[in-house]
Amino acid sequence: MLERLQSRVPRFREQLAETIAWCSGQPLESDPKESIEIQERRKLGRKAGELSRCAFLSSGPELWKSYLRRRARRLFKRAKLENISPLAHQLRSAVLDPGCTRFPSNQFQQLSVVEQLSTRRAEQLRLEHRDPAAPPLSFHDGRLLLYAPNENLFDGAAQYASKGFFNVDNVPPWDTWVCFFEEYLVSWVPTQLLELANTGIEANPEQCILWAPES
Repeated sequence: MLERLQSRVPRFREQLAETIAWCSGQPLESDPKESIEIQERRKLGRKAGELSRCAFLSSGPELWKSYLRRRARRLFKRAKLENISPLAHQLRSAVLDPGCTRFPSNQFQQLSVVEQLSTRRAEQLRLEHRDPAAPPLSFHDGRLLLYAPNENLFDGAAQYASKGFFNVDNVPPWDTWVCFFEEYLVSWVPTQLLELANTGIEANPEQCILWAPES
């Protein structure tokens, strides 16, 4: 995967270096404290996520899958998971805000919004005298993440599981965006947040978020 990115995305290594430099300068939290009431709502959310995944993977009749999806929706509604995102503002810097409520579905717009963010980040790093001296030779303190917007079911499962690292549409925080490649938004996740991001990936029934292959 890395070889394909480096050969087909002209500024990939520079954009990755800028992403790492930017994220490294932000405060990071992976385990915020939560009340008992929030923990109970999380349990409902996990059950709803399990039902949603079961419905997606089931080879049974459509009637059974519809039943599972209805149960999942009821539990999601009770859990009010959209209000449980303690990390919703982490790595979503106002200066880099892409300005779109949802990640675009049009490929041209997908490329454009990520490139514009990358340009703003590079300019901001220069203004703060934090632009990286050289592109990284390896990922060292993090890992590449892929998000396929056209495979998204928008069920919010990854949002509650990751405590807001992913948003309700399963999009990783915009500070981490590196580039758009083929059908994927490529992001970089710092080491401190790998476990949190992985929890969101495992809760995502349609598997529109996944780790980039390392070989």
